[in-house]
Amino acid sequence: MSTIILSGQHLVNALREHCDQAKERIWIASPYIGNFKDVQKIIGGNWMRSHIDFRVLTDVESGFIRHDTYTGFIASPNTEIRSLFNLHAKIYLIDDWCLLTSANLTGMAFSARHEVGQVVSGLEQVVKLFDQWWKKAQAVSSVPKSLPKSLADREDLPKPKRLYKLPQYTSGAGDQFLKKCDQFKEFASLYESVTGRNQQMVSDGFTLYEEVDYFFNYLYHDHPDKPSKEYTKEVRSLTSREVKQEICRYFKIMSYEPGSGLWRLERRDRIREILPFKAGSSPRKEKIEEVLDCLHCLHSYGWHKPIILAENDPRSIARAWNRLIQAPSINSQLIEEVIGEIKHFGMSSTCELIAWYYPEKYPMINRNSESGMRFFGFDI
Repeated sequence: MSTIILSGQHLVNALREHCDQAKERIWIASPYIGNFKDVQKIIGGNWMRSHIDFRVLTDVESGFIRHDTYTGFIASPNTEIRSLFNLHAKIYLIDDWCLLTSANLTGMAFSARHEVGQVVSGLEQVVKLFDQWWKKAQAVSSVPKSLPKSLADREDLPKPKRLYKLPQYTSGAGDQFLKKCDQFKEFASLYESVTGRNQQMVSDGFTLYEEVDYFFNYLYHDHPDKPSKEYTKEVRSLTSREVKQEICRYFKIMSYEPGSGLWRLERRDRIREILPFKAGSSPRKEKIEEVLDCLHCLHSYGWHKPIILAENDPRSIARAWNRLIQAPSINSQLIEEVIGEIKHFGMSSTCELIAWYYPEKYPMINRNSESGMRFFGFDI
């Protein structure tokens, strides 16, 4: 079996790529852990997702974890951080891929030093070793707000001479889009299990996520009391049993006549007929407008659509939309880049376009649905 050795730009690029694609596990052992901005560039934001087992083994006595990074990590409830005295190994275990390397989890190591790493094939032995160390380690409950200058200068210089580029990471405090998707999917699964779904909507062709969006829209707009509308920021306090009871209660009184929601499915199908645009072609402005007409949020704020059409080249819009829906995976960084390419086409429009195009894969994320989540006690 061939040995895979990584160094230079390939080292950080390979690590980031595997972290972005992680589905179950991201385990890291590093005695030195740098500032949060650099750490996010190195490992991305996928670690925040609720189904990722994210473990960080470090050494708070003879090494360090920066305070801003510690605070950023523990903001996600699935994070565990432990300290093992005299830890020196640097291990990055992502699902069934493992990197043993000389590089600490710092910007200094991955951009300003000549480091090397080996991709390990004997995964079981590394997992067993990591688990042994993990059991010996102590949970970290706090870290100093500032580091001794000798340590900071050695492993986390603010402006070292760069040899390699850290990957881009622009989505702020983690990948909020994927994190929200996970929460919506958790709610949708609960909704389906306690209601059995609206069988007329199933017959009409609604996906589960589209039915849940209809349910949230009912609570925000169509119910006489609009019960979820006051939860645009606050989260309602409910027990697990109460959440199920409330879902059943409002599900039973939600009205839906056969065929009354078909206009939603027609919009979905029309968007999927139009997109993607043919590569290298110049789409007609009318086709761009037709897609925009299918987005709920642009009906709520009608003045946005003519501005989008007036201040953007149709070819630029087409390229950005194609890039979005044809990407192997969609995350916050891609969404922000697409938003940056189309003037006045914001987060709500982008998330809605994604949900229309991939109705079985991505839920609708907007004010209606987020308020509905908070109404049922989900802190989103």
